[in-house]
Amino acid sequence: MIDHTNSARERLPHDARKYLARRLDGARDLYLLALALGAREDGEGATLFGRMIREARIHFTAVIEECRIAGLDTSAIAVMLGKMNKELVDSIRPEIWEHLEHLIAQRARGRRGGGTLGVSRKRKHDR
Repeated sequence: MIDHTNSARERLPHDARKYLARRLDGARDLYLLALALGAREDGEGATLFGRMIREARIHFTAVIEECRIAGLDTSAIAVMLGKMNKELVDSIRPEIWEHLEHLIAQRARGRRGGGTLGVSRKRKHDR
């Protein structure tokens, strides 16, 4: 079998490689975040977020395949997917955790004040 990935990599413009690499990063982040939301000691997370985890994984797999066809090296991603959920959750970028914690805190403040996150956004937007 002939490997066409090297010739595809050589033909692919630099901007296209950067775009695909960003898509791959985003798909990975989405999948890891879905796993983190579903990771709970009581087992309820997987039940609550099972469909989202499955769809995020399908999307991630499709982007990996797209990058592979385009000639990008996706071997590190394959290694990552072989890890246990806890290890994957631990690999979420710190800035994503920080933003997620901010959103959750904002949501909690909105509930205490009788509003919701959507309402507080609208009020902020209307100013």
